[in-house]
Formats: sequence, structure tokens, C-alpha cells
Amino acid sequence: FFTLPVLLLTLIACLFIGSFVIQIIAEDTSNSSIIDLDKLLRKNSYEKETGHRIQIEILNGCGQRYIAKMYQDFLRHEGYDVMDVRNANSTDYKHSMIQMHRGDPKMGSHLSNLIGINDSLIVEKPDESLMFDLTLIIGNDLEELVSYNSAILYHPNKMLILD
Repeated sequence: FFTLPVLLLTLIACLFIGSFVIQIIAEDTSNSSIIDLDKLLRKNSYEKETGHRIQIEILNGCGQRYIAKMYQDFLRHEGYDVMDVRNANSTDYKHSMIQMHRGDPKMGSHLSNLIGINDSLIVEKPDESLMFDLTLIIGNDLEELVSYNSAILYHPNKMLILD
């Protein structure tokens, strides 16, 4: 009485396993290619020179929606490792600025050149416990930044902004 259902379930299981094995064996690997991660992961000139990928936190200090996200996507495209994006503790930062937490001071200058922040607005704020090297705070001067016209292309609502 119980043997017929058991035999039927065993036969179905064997068919599934057999079709899986046949699919693996018959898979055509001639069209498969190995992905070159170096081509996918863009390196900025600082990383090419030192081998260190700059890790950044971005804070929205101007209060405009999606600005930190916009710069996150822009900087990732430029070869930076953006670790965190969020609102700053205040939205009245008059000027955008960079906080240096650890590592080579040239990292701050490298980022400031790309963004268009004056080197006088790079502030040392050492904290080895943080998981990022720099904090970029986008202030109310964002439309004056050299990078703004490039970064705006990464805005989530760019169709509304660019019209």
C-alpha cells in the first residue's frame, strides 16, 4: 500500500536530479567569459599612484533632497569607495568641506580638486575608529562647485532638474 507512493516519489526525485545533472554536463561553456573586475572597478589617479582606494562618508549639509545620494553615485563612478551617505546634523553649512579622519593628507586634496572645494576647507578631524578616510559635507554652495554639473547627471530626479 505504501510502496507505490514511495516508488513514485523516488522516480520523480530521480528525474529531477537526472535533469539537473544533464543540464550541468551539457552546459555550453564556449560562450562564457571571465569578468575582469579591474575594468569594472574604476580607479582614480590617487589609487593608481598609491594602491589605496579612498573611503568616504558623504553628508548632506544643505538640506536639498538626494544631494548626498547624487554625490555618492558620482564619486563611485569616479573611483571612490563611498561607505556611508546621510544627512548632516545641520542643513546650514554655508560651504562644502572635507574632514580628514585618517591616512595621507593628499587624499583630502585629491578629493577637493575633483569636487571644487578650496583646500582651506579641508579640516583635520582624526578618528581611527571610523571605517572611512574622509567625510565630504555638501554645503549650500553646491551649485558653485566645479563638480556640480557632472554630479547633477547622477541625481535620482535628473529628468525634472535638467528640463
